[in-house]
Amino acid sequence: MLSRHWRVGSVRLAQPGAPPGPVESAAALSSPVGQSAAQPLVVAYNPVRQAAFLFGLGFLFVELTVLHELAPIMLGFNTYLLYLIVPPALFCGLLTGSVQRTFRNRASWYWLAFYAWMILATPFSTWQGGSFARVVDSRISLMMLIVVGGLATTWKEVRGIFYTIAGAAVVNLLTARLFMKTDEGRLSVGLTGFDIANSNDLAAQLLLVLPFALYLALGPGRNILVRLGVTATLGYGVWIILQTASRGALVAMGAMFLIFILLGSARQRIIVIAAGGLIAIATLALLPGQTLARLGSLFGEHYEEADESEASRMYLFQKSLLYTVQHPIFGVGPDQFSNFEGGTAVASGQIGSWHATHCAWTQVSSECGIPAMIFYIAGVVSAIRVVVRMRRAARDHGHTDIANACFCYLLGMTGFLVAITFLANAYRYYVPAMIGLAVTMATAEPQVSSPSGKVGS
Repeated sequence: MLSRHWRVGSVRLAQPGAPPGPVESAAALSSPVGQSAAQPLVVAYNPVRQAAFLFGLGFLFVELTVLHELAPIMLGFNTYLLYLIVPPALFCGLLTGSVQRTFRNRASWYWLAFYAWMILATPFSTWQGGSFARVVDSRISLMMLIVVGGLATTWKEVRGIFYTIAGAAVVNLLTARLFMKTDEGRLSVGLTGFDIANSNDLAAQLLLVLPFALYLALGPGRNILVRLGVTATLGYGVWIILQTASRGALVAMGAMFLIFILLGSARQRIIVIAAGGLIAIATLALLPGQTLARLGSLFGEHYEEADESEASRMYLFQKSLLYTVQHPIFGVGPDQFSNFEGGTAVASGQIGSWHATHCAWTQVSSECGIPAMIFYIAGVVSAIRVVVRMRRAARDHGHTDIANACFCYLLGMTGFLVAITFLANAYRYYVPAMIGLAVTMATAEPQVSSPSGKVGS
């Protein structure tokens, strides 16, 4: 007798109390909502698909840890990690249907439309060569979407992705500790050319990955040592973020606090409120004076460097809005805001800033046009909606593990999206990776054995 299911996007959750059935094939899940699903099939072991999964995890881990840049620094020679991992991940994934799985959700199509619009905007760029280079560099984001979007076929594999991101969070913290550099009260990674060397970039990445470490501690039956380890990791992570003195990250942490209050259980709300109070006390007591002064400027306190930074960012933001209005279809060209702003200012007898706009959303609109911004935002919103619906259905039917995973995803996405509102990194792999993760969560095949939260493959 087959178990009864509810469908959430492309995910079907077994009704609590119903006898568990076998793991279902991807073909069974592809039937439209409301139609009878195909006869469930037991998924046979496929070594090529297993290789695709492992190489895909490696791709995600290497990118998040920036290991392809860190390894040559530590070892003294180029390891070519991405060349060793990405081609096998793509090849094995293509052979086992990763593209089909990725594009079964409209969120992936929205991001693909954004990338296509970048390509369309390049011939109209104010510097075609520079825009073409940006489009070529962004191929890693397209690869990430395809690999992560088609990575998991079972909920056990989804957990593997969460564990991988949690592991990357630990490596990020170790990297920050080993290569710590403090300048004018701001912590950064003292490695030239390192992707997350900048204080703001480091803080934004930690805001994204740390909630995946939290997932390891949530749910009944978690090992006490694991919970203590996660608590220590999260505490140190918050401390590192505060030491970056990133005001955008501080705003993002406030947004994550609100998500905890709105979506967390009563017990979680009590814990996070108590933790927030302890963090506030520790911040005031232990952070260096310069760091506190910079963060305090967010609340009206005077700090010269922060005030100058705010004035510069406001100027760039206003220019990005102006260029969006002046070039609404294709923008000034992918990655060309700083060149266009500086050149225009010099041509009019002024001194240009020659910096990127510190807002990912207007970075897209001013450089690629309003249609690109619409596709970009639509992809993000669509992915979040998928996870919100999954979480609601999982909670309604007692599937704690799925609900916790969705909660941690939403927590990380909230912090990151708020943080990049003050950063110019719209073209990096983070957004397509998170869109891909939402898609693979929605298309994975959960086998729920009981309403207590045990989910197996």
